[in-house]
Amino acid sequence: EVFVVLAEEGVEEGRCRSAAEAAARWVADAPLRQEVERAAEALREALRAAAAARWAADAPRREEEARRAEEARRAARRAADALLEAQRAANAFRVYAEDAAAKIDLFIRTRRRFDSARPLECACEIALIEQNLLNGAREIIERHDYGARFAISNSGNSVRVRHLTPFQGDATHRVYGKFECRPCGRKWESASTWRDKWQACQRCETRTYPYDQHPLVQGDHTDATEDNRRPHDMARCERCRELGRLCAPRSYYAA
Repeated sequence: EVFVVLAEEGVEEGRCRSAAEAAARWVADAPLRQEVERAAEALREALRAAAAARWAADAPRREEEARRAEEARRAARRAADALLEAQRAANAFRVYAEDAAAKIDLFIRTRRRFDSARPLECACEIALIEQNLLNGAREIIERHDYGARFAISNSGNSVRVRHLTPFQGDATHRVYGKFECRPCGRKWESASTWRDKWQACQRCETRTYPYDQHPLVQGDHTDATEDNRRPHDMARCERCRELGRLCAPRSYYAA
């Protein structure tokens, strides 16, 4: 039938015969092809069964891995929570320590024997600080963070400040300060004090460093003495003398 159809279509006899023979072989091989397809399907089924068996065999291992992974996640969460708590505690202690260090600095500078003209030479007993100000002050003084602020004596019994003024921020920042001249007892305040800069006493000309300083805020002034309402004394201000001009705004008064 293949030969007749191709012959009717005008295909040459040799090619018609070859096509007819190939068609005959295809028909004859049909049972073999079916057997091959059945064998292939059986092989695929066997492979699926083997995969299922491996999956079932690996179930305990997968469960163990999942359990370990969950334990690792929980441990990581506990570690993260512990780290966060430690950071909070460290921040809280840092705030406390900074406040305590400022109080210790002020305590040292306001002792009766403290000389505000030579602040680096005056020592204070640590026991006195712990007795009258802060129990545990030694821990704050000895901390590495504040080693640049305080200097402990070789005996370890006393401490002195390392800087001429309490404020040790930016040298270009003007801050509010309080002064007390120890030779004559005169006190004054100024809204134009600087890091490690003195002002001379108007009564005895002693160069005096502030014993207390804080950032300027709105309304920072005092009416305690008439001196604090006078114009800034440029001649007795180390900063003004260094600049060769008024170190504060032109409208500034001492208070």
